[in-house]
Amino acid sequence: MLFSNNNWLALFVIVASFIDPFTGLSGLICALSSIIFAKSLGLNQAIIRNGIYSYNSLLVGLAMGVFFHFTLSFFIMLLLASFLTLFITISIASVTAAYKIPFLSLPFIFSIWTILLCSRSFGALQLSERSIYTFNELWNIGGAPLVNIYEKTNSFKFPFLAEIYLKSLGAIFFQYNIISGLLIMIGLFIYSRIAFSLSILGFLTGYLFCYFVKGNLSELEYSYIGFNYILSAIAIGGYFLIASPRSYLLAFITVPLVGLLISALGNMVSVFQLPLYSLPFSLVVILVLFALNNRFFVKKLNLVQYQQFSPEKNLYAYKNSLERFKNDTYFHIQLPFYGQWFVSQAHEGDITHKEDYRFAWDFVVTDETQKTFRLPGKDVSDFYCYALPILAPFAGYVVNLVDGIEDNAIGDVNLGDNWGNSIVIKHGDYFFSKISHIKINSFKVKIGDYVKKGDILATCGNSGRSPEPHIHFQLQATEFIGAKTLKYPIAYYVSKLNNKYEFHSFDYPLEGQQIFRTTPTPLLSNAFHFVPGMVMEFEVTNGDKKSKVKWEVFVDASNLSYIYCYQTKSVAYFVNNETLHYFTAFKGDTNSLLYYFYLGTHKVILSYFQDMKVTDALPISGFYSGLSTVIQDFVAPFSIFLKAEYTSTFKVIDDYQQPKKIKIASVALAKTGNKINREIDFEIELAENRISKFTIKEKDKWISAENIGE
Repeated sequence: MLFSNNNWLALFVIVASFIDPFTGLSGLICALSSIIFAKSLGLNQAIIRNGIYSYNSLLVGLAMGVFFHFTLSFFIMLLLASFLTLFITISIASVTAAYKIPFLSLPFIFSIWTILLCSRSFGALQLSERSIYTFNELWNIGGAPLVNIYEKTNSFKFPFLAEIYLKSLGAIFFQYNIISGLLIMIGLFIYSRIAFSLSILGFLTGYLFCYFVKGNLSELEYSYIGFNYILSAIAIGGYFLIASPRSYLLAFITVPLVGLLISALGNMVSVFQLPLYSLPFSLVVILVLFALNNRFFVKKLNLVQYQQFSPEKNLYAYKNSLERFKNDTYFHIQLPFYGQWFVSQAHEGDITHKEDYRFAWDFVVTDETQKTFRLPGKDVSDFYCYALPILAPFAGYVVNLVDGIEDNAIGDVNLGDNWGNSIVIKHGDYFFSKISHIKINSFKVKIGDYVKKGDILATCGNSGRSPEPHIHFQLQATEFIGAKTLKYPIAYYVSKLNNKYEFHSFDYPLEGQQIFRTTPTPLLSNAFHFVPGMVMEFEVTNGDKKSKVKWEVFVDASNLSYIYCYQTKSVAYFVNNETLHYFTAFKGDTNSLLYYFYLGTHKVILSYFQDMKVTDALPISGFYSGLSTVIQDFVAPFSIFLKAEYTSTFKVIDDYQQPKKIKIASVALAKTGNKINREIDFEIELAENRISKFTIKEKDKWISAENIGE
């Protein structure tokens, strides 16, 4: 109802909804009966647990608790109303889901209107007078003390707009009093500073709109219909859209539309003596989202793709994803060879990589003196790269292949068959790779064959316009040999300079670089190979305390892999793409071992390179605490000044050929500018093809976890 699954906000809402206990009890009964009925029908358990099937029933129950006396007839009607609302919810949801829009409170509107209209024919349903004789009701519930509290609260003079704002918040849950509004406001602030600021923006915008067009301000003052403005601003400004200056502007623009519908629809439903409730909010939000879902291209206003039920979490996850995967491509193209090679000519090369062919690479193998051959260097077989395997850079179908062209003598070129023996692989529509100057009769594949990434295609030769053996590699939009080149990055590779290694993600090898294709190291690959059903148990030492922690690997309905902690019910989502292990999201206890593991192994390359650093951006959610996070949350849609960084480094290996032990050191830093606010150091030990030990150090805190079984 407030776009949240935050427990603290839920607690404040529960208390607020029982300020009028009859209203709260009616809502509780209606919601519970709807949940029980949904389970008995065999509906999706996850959707039931998330409250999707019951929140409209809760609204109906709250509304009925306001309107009617508690009698046997009322309870019968309440149960029927919960069943009706559930059926309407399921029906509307099946329609809106097809258009990727929410149904919001439409089921509540249709259901409560049905109840109110039919109640005029049912004499057993008696209208309540509690709102008229408030003091009598309070006296019956809590006697003089409750009456005194009510009087003191109402005697406190809030500014006019603040009072209407608070009562509008309370009206969301059919509690037309300041106490309920204060409770919901506090809960809203704890839940989300962005949602809180948007609630104020929405209310003030709606009020000013009514004021300037000389609208009926009594609708705000007495019926508190202003909650439509509040909910619309939260929904559009920060829940369904990633919070940003443009989403705030869109909320500011659309709130007056809510005012238009309040007036227009209010006049229509008044003919039938029906309340308007949240219909304007629902219609405007649905219209806006429907329009955004039908855009030809996305510009600035980004819809939330993975809902975390918090404007801040949605925003921080989105920003973190942009930072981490800003250069990511659909096709993860790899280098077409094993081991270490030298880039003899890169993009815009001075020799042949010009104009239509400027986005290509030439690769050779050199020794420590940068020579490409062993003495005497007069025959192709003297060259280090000659006859070395050529690999498929990505999966696809062989669509073009030329063979039968002899290798040139060293120094000669074949201008008549410029590209020499070549192969073209189709990876997708309008996306092909081409490799040229291949050795004659060395092909292991033929046209029509399907190849996987890393399959051996042929061997390096010296055919075509090639004075010495090398590999020419390019990406292109057509299957033809000699087609124009496309600028497209190599997904992952490692460069070496002055005996220091650097990891590259979605980058372009430069001329003069020594580069490596990342080939998984068995111990690393096996240790981070988390498969569904895999169970890991750790004995954790935290100071003088010892405990055991159990994790299990699962895959959800969206084929997303995650590690689940049984003790804390925390979840860490991860990806293993055979080059990297990296985490994508975390939910749960930020003091758990799983959260520290999520930080400490946030991104690990599965190929060992001594002392090579792998860096990444960490999400700031859960990593910061205190006043700084509150301030950051308020300004986050406009500026993010808090940063969180991750670095991992390989430190120890016992055997480069067949390692049995590897140690990885990593650090997670929380920073404001160049100032380090928090630092956590980790050490991960790998042995026996698994993570054998994991240690965490932060200031005086030291935690050690030993793997005691898988």
